[in-house]
Amino acid sequence: MNVIEADQSFDTVPGIYEILRTRIALLEYSPGTKLSENTLAAEFDISRTPLRKVLQRLEFEHLLVRSQGSYTTVTDVDAKTLCQIYEVRMVLAENLYRFIELPIPSVTIRSLQRLFNEAEQLKSNHDVYLLGKIHREVEETLAETISNIRAREITEKLYFEIGRIWLSCVPKLDWNEEVELLLSELRELIAVLQRGDIRGFGFRRRNQAAMAFDRIYKVISRDEARRD
Repeated sequence: MNVIEADQSFDTVPGIYEILRTRIALLEYSPGTKLSENTLAAEFDISRTPLRKVLQRLEFEHLLVRSQGSYTTVTDVDAKTLCQIYEVRMVLAENLYRFIELPIPSVTIRSLQRLFNEAEQLKSNHDVYLLGKIHREVEETLAETISNIRAREITEKLYFEIGRIWLSCVPKLDWNEEVELLLSELRELIAVLQRGDIRGFGFRRRNQAAMAFDRIYKVISRDEARRD
């Protein structure tokens, strides 16, 4: 499935931004991919001036970097940067309870339960795109519980910067283990949110981030060692 099939509403700059960010997050544009301004402008039928606003925003969010000429390149993350991102993410995750108001909306619980059911399909369906899509929707659903707008923005920014790196590592990880970890994560989060245990929610989010970091760091470090 091509990512663009999910949303063809690119008639505004924010709409184009969302589409390109989604493509980066779900690896239609994998790290290292070069994007042509001319090609994108033609696809969205806009001039290069508004397109550059979108690309500049994605560059500010560390998802793109300007190359020579009219190209931009999707960024990768090295081991050192990975550590720095996860240091911030784990501190923020553990303290999210400060920015969540009770009661947790029932629609949030239902959304997580639906995503759990979808994730169970991955036991017999080795679909990296679907795994990434579910993972992104989980993050979006949980972000909606954060009442502090700035904390929500930082949480989402960190996810988009690092979630794609995890997804690009999945082919080098144990598929069944990744699926079971996602199911376990959803099961635990649903339970603590149903109880209104927001401190427990933060604790579990931090532990889940720590485990993800450990798995990704091993892959990236091993790849860097091979290149040296």
